[in-house]
Amino acid sequence: MTASAGELAVVWCDFGGVLTPPVDEAFARVVRAAEVPADALSAAVEAVAAEMGLAGIAPLELGLLDQTEWGRRVTAALAPRWRPRVDLGRFGDHFYYDGRALDVTLFDHLAVLRARGLRTGLLTNSVLEWEPHRAAMFAAAGRSEALFDAVLRSHEVGLAKPDEALFALAETTFAASPEQCLLIDDLESNCAAARRRGWTAVTHVDAARTIKALDQLVPGGH
Repeated sequence: MTASAGELAVVWCDFGGVLTPPVDEAFARVVRAAEVPADALSAAVEAVAAEMGLAGIAPLELGLLDQTEWGRRVTAALAPRWRPRVDLGRFGDHFYYDGRALDVTLFDHLAVLRARGLRTGLLTNSVLEWEPHRAAMFAAAGRSEALFDAVLRSHEVGLAKPDEALFALAETTFAASPEQCLLIDDLESNCAAARRRGWTAVTHVDAARTIKALDQLVPGGH
């Protein structure tokens, strides 16, 4: 399919919180394993990021800290009041808990969109040490990342959503205009950034609603 300048031609999909259960559920698992209050753990994570002029787990997502060093710093930020019961240098082992499954319903619909002629990409704020967990999720579901024509991992490219530069890179990857690109993401802040760039964006809540929105937006939809 050759898309016209203003016709959607590329679907970029987030991973965590879109093709997986909600990220909040995964964070809650870490909280329970660490036996540290959620607000205290969140504050420690933000303190570590703030030292680098960042927010959240951006030091991991941008590949600026490895998980071991990041965990050491978060643990230090929790002290002396809180001492986590697990090694936060292995945060991903708890974040990707047993039973955290790939959303095959949405994943398989992306394959349908690809069959209609759209290019598909995975646009993910990622962490190097979590990649084996992601691969295991695909394998357990009998699915493959090979569905995607391109994968942009933040820790590899040094850019993370909602940075406009990442959306620009995504456009270049497929030689597409902003108007030809669509983002599926669970964070409204990321979707808003994509829209400011000129993209179409679907804020993901659940597979049924996202699939309905996609079929109303993409060529060949219902």
